[in-house]
Amino acid sequence: MTYSDWDKNRELLAGGEIHLSFDIEPVSLQASRKKKELITSEIQNVTNNFEFILVEDVQVDIQWTTSEQKRYESDSSPDVDNILKPILDAICGPKGILVDDCQIQAISCHWLNYGSESENITINIKMYRNDEWLLKEGLIFVHMGKGLCYPHVLKDIPPDLSLSIVEKLEEKLKLRDEMISKGCTYNQARGIMSLQRIFHISRVQEFPIIELAELKRQLINNNPPL
Repeated sequence: MTYSDWDKNRELLAGGEIHLSFDIEPVSLQASRKKKELITSEIQNVTNNFEFILVEDVQVDIQWTTSEQKRYESDSSPDVDNILKPILDAICGPKGILVDDCQIQAISCHWLNYGSESENITINIKMYRNDEWLLKEGLIFVHMGKGLCYPHVLKDIPPDLSLSIVEKLEEKLKLRDEMISKGCTYNQARGIMSLQRIFHISRVQEFPIIELAELKRQLINNNPPL
């Protein structure tokens, strides 16, 4: 039996948490584009090396180590609430660790002073289940219509099985919509869906997106997009 990418990443995520640390100073949402791009580059130099991406709800904690004197006695230190968005944007997308920041169900941010003048950002990402991830390689988003996209990994899955997966997702989505049209609540209808999170197309623009009909055509012809 070979040691697969799935096995390797499952072991890495067994604890249900990811810890990232960067010796950088955070910037505010109002900072220049150049400064925000520097934060993004520093963070994604690390997260781009992860072979997986998280696809369900997470909890994020950001710890900023900085100088107490700088925080209280200068106007150059950004507000805690203003440093969030540049950091969250950096951990999302194909080079990040999340698909989109809509997955963040809870967030906390605080600063500490350890008597050092150096700046540091620590990002802790906690999953509610440690199997809520997909491999980045071969990941596409299938547009099912009405702006809804399912993540689907083509790597190591035979075309006939991939076709069966997307067809079953299509059937369940149609049944969900029918239930809602007949008076069922969203939560009732959600119960028949796959556990896999579905995303609005506006949130996955940086990822490969393929129309359902086109993917089915390619899989039927044994020619999946790679």
